[in-house]
Amino acid sequence: MNKKKIFCVGLVFLFLQSYKAQIGINTESPQATLDIDLPSNYASGTKAGVAIPRLTGDQIEAISISGIKIGTLIYSTSASTATTKDITSVGYWFWKNTTDKWEPLLINAPRFFYSPSIPINTSVSAGSINLYTNYKNQFTSPMASSTGALGAIQTFAANELEYYVTWYDNTIFNNVAIDANGVLTYNILSTADTSKPTYMNVVFVVK
Repeated sequence: MNKKKIFCVGLVFLFLQSYKAQIGINTESPQATLDIDLPSNYASGTKAGVAIPRLTGDQIEAISISGIKIGTLIYSTSASTATTKDITSVGYWFWKNTTDKWEPLLINAPRFFYSPSIPINTSVSAGSINLYTNYKNQFTSPMASSTGALGAIQTFAANELEYYVTWYDNTIFNNVAIDANGVLTYNILSTADTSKPTYMNVVFVVK
């Protein structure tokens, strides 16, 4: 093998080693795929952090999703104006393959919340209510909102929630159950006084 070939092989080997290596910024011993540290001469009060790409909601909606990586992170500077939209608010959004859409990165979101109000039909011997559909319809199309609000509330997919009934009147209802998709079923007792108002407390828990 002549010197030129040896040199080329050496370059290829070097490239492969670099390609597989961890990347460190301001550190010579990265402890992750990408490890970013402050410079040794960092002065308190000067700017620091990682600036994620920033796009409008409409620009994010226009991104081709063909081959997009799971977990791709982006910052939305505005809600989308599309009729059917994923990006409903300002903030961080990531691509989720299981839902095939952009999902909000709800870092500080509460892990549970109460279901919106639901009418319960007690004039039947058995009934059912789709709790998830009721929640999604009310959250995405509120009847009123504060000045400057974006007009919709972020929602979770049905399979991202657990559903609980924390209270109901057991002199009226029995056989109360909820399936994994958020559909509530119940029976009305034959001895129930259906002339009096009644309700259930329903809680959604984020998985």
